[in-house]
Amino acid sequence: MAAAEATPLEAAFEKLAACVKNQQHKKALKAADEILALAPGDEDALRCKVVAHMQLQEFQAALALLNKAPLSALPLGFEKGYCLYRLGQIDEALAVTAAALAVPDLDPAAATPLLQLQAQLEYRRGRSKDCINTYDKLFQQYKADSLELKTNVLAAYVAAGLSAELPDLMAALKVKPRDSFEVAFNRSCGLVEVGQLGTAEGELRMALKMGRETLFEEDLAEEEVEDELGPLSCQLAYVLGRMGRPAEAAEIYDKLIRGTNTLSDETTRALAHSNAVADAPHRLEPGPQNRKYINSATKRLEALLERPGGGGKAAAAAAAAAAAGGEEGAAAAVGALAGLLARHTPAGLLPKFVEGLESRLGAGQKLQLLLNLGLLYQVGGRTDAARELVGVLAAAPGGSADPHVALLSAAVSLSQGKTVDADRTLEAFIASCGSAAPGAPPASAAVAPSLMRAQAALEAGNTAAAAALLAGVRDEGVALSGAMVATRVALYEQMNDPAGAEALLDAAVAHWKARSAGDPAAASGLGWCLSCAIGLKLRLGKLEEAKQAFKQLQSSGAAATAAGAATLARLARACALADPSSAPGLVGPHAVAPSAATLAGLDLDALEEGAVAGRGAGAGGKLGGKGPDLAAGELAAAARAKRAGDAMDVDAQPKVKKSRKKRKPRYPAGYNPELPGGGLPPPNPERWLPKWERAEFKKKRDKRKREKDAVKGSQGAGKVDEDLDRSNAPAPSAAAKAQPAKPSLPPQKKKGGKK
Repeated sequence: MAAAEATPLEAAFEKLAACVKNQQHKKALKAADEILALAPGDEDALRCKVVAHMQLQEFQAALALLNKAPLSALPLGFEKGYCLYRLGQIDEALAVTAAALAVPDLDPAAATPLLQLQAQLEYRRGRSKDCINTYDKLFQQYKADSLELKTNVLAAYVAAGLSAELPDLMAALKVKPRDSFEVAFNRSCGLVEVGQLGTAEGELRMALKMGRETLFEEDLAEEEVEDELGPLSCQLAYVLGRMGRPAEAAEIYDKLIRGTNTLSDETTRALAHSNAVADAPHRLEPGPQNRKYINSATKRLEALLERPGGGGKAAAAAAAAAAAGGEEGAAAAVGALAGLLARHTPAGLLPKFVEGLESRLGAGQKLQLLLNLGLLYQVGGRTDAARELVGVLAAAPGGSADPHVALLSAAVSLSQGKTVDADRTLEAFIASCGSAAPGAPPASAAVAPSLMRAQAALEAGNTAAAAALLAGVRDEGVALSGAMVATRVALYEQMNDPAGAEALLDAAVAHWKARSAGDPAAASGLGWCLSCAIGLKLRLGKLEEAKQAFKQLQSSGAAATAAGAATLARLARACALADPSSAPGLVGPHAVAPSAATLAGLDLDALEEGAVAGRGAGAGGKLGGKGPDLAAGELAAAARAKRAGDAMDVDAQPKVKKSRKKRKPRYPAGYNPELPGGGLPPPNPERWLPKWERAEFKKKRDKRKREKDAVKGSQGAGKVDEDLDRSNAPAPSAAAKAQPAKPSLPPQKKKGGKK
């Protein structure tokens, strides 16, 4: 018996099932509409239609269906939350997801995707610790064990500032960097966070190699592979820039930004634009050579923002129009966006980015992009636009606690000559650091503003204020670093305060000595501080304290370096003047015994004469004409210590002036100094003019202006030989008058045609 024919409704469902199976989402929409035409309000057809809209990235249409009956009454929290998430409505999506998870007796199969979505939403909102707790619930309560979730947990730990715990976490999750290129990428991000840039570079290059191998096995084209690996390339360029290799970083950024194939990931493209600006400080220096680069970089960052009333497409169109208008059109268009943002951004919010970036960028990333845009406004000479943007950032969440906002605001004020306003801005921010107020910046955030205040004071010529500001830095790692100590010692010497410089160096030596055990960087800092302290004590005449400091330098192992050898030479020469018996004890352990061949080739008499001549050469001379210099202050201090043992100021000693031999002046030829003007004729007043403008210059006559008596005529006219004039010749004789016989010539043909 033949089977009964399928009804139209059944045929429509079969068609819908085939479209869903073949992932033909547009045809699935048409099949669902056919079912709804036959059976209005069918829940299965409506749910299939929602999924088809989501697969086609039409989240607004899918959300409209979910908000209408009968789907609004169904437990479709995951679908609704995901649509809200993709539309950038993170808070609304979190509320929908939390409500769906609060349903009693929730099926574990439905709870797992909801928890994954909730963790992703918490990550996007910047609540990294809540995200980690959600993943822990997935692993422990719902026994989730996918590599994708483990990869996301690593990213959450990096975002939460827990990168130091990644090795233990990866061991607990039983994952390794070679499991997938995503795991290797997240691991490299953690290494960057803890400062291990060299290891991070190796991990990223390994991740790129693994990614290419994996994606090529999936039959992706080369352009698609590079597009998928765009985030890894951007991170590698960032690491190279941090390692001081900007040329290599710029090459990668150029491929990402100006490559033949535009990156599909708008977040990566935006970060590449921003990092390319940050890694090229030489391109931000004022001057016409960088104007074109600054304008183009500003337009690229402005295109990432949504223009009030115009949307992201309007921003892109405006940027394209500015680019097509040339440099003048670009200069007119760049900076106009800052005023719109200042007028239309609600207080307490950051400006909106374009649709593809608003939901994917974190608050910190948005703030950094806007700060770079403000910096471009500032270096591009658009101070008003920079000030408007700084006002928006200062009023945004976290903006008042970010030191970069305060630094940019002070830089804008300084560029306008408002030094007092800049100092007040920085002073207020420094005062808020480390306070117990909610949202206050940490104490470490005050370092950069303090350095900027000191720099401004130095440019104003106030050395004492700059020294006081640097002394107020509370972070010991910065306050006693080599660069800071050297700067402060130089300032103390400018203020004629050697006691302050000595106390600072003693404190730096004690600090680095306590940290030098097992730390190569601390040992290097200790060696530098000891060398500097020895030089200062020698200038102050404190020879015994300099010897004690050098013993510390020897025990630290820094005496074997080139700087240690130079310090030893200075100390030994000072001891040779003050206490000759102690000099061999200093130099002996470090001196290399000369060979017999070397000693045989030495002229002792010449060495002795050179040493005596060098000692009498005056202040600043070299001993024997060779070897390291010894400052005149150190020689004088050592001599005084030998004679009286007191430590007087070196500058009080009189300086011996070298006698200069007067040479007889050489005069030019014919010059007599006793006569006025040297007895030479006065100089030509027209000597500075070109020769063709001087009065004595004989100009060439124009051919068209000849002399009036010039003879004009045929060739040979002009001077005529009078002997050739026939009128003056004698009368010819009779024989000469006879006509000569004509020569016989052949007959000539008549002209004309033939008849």
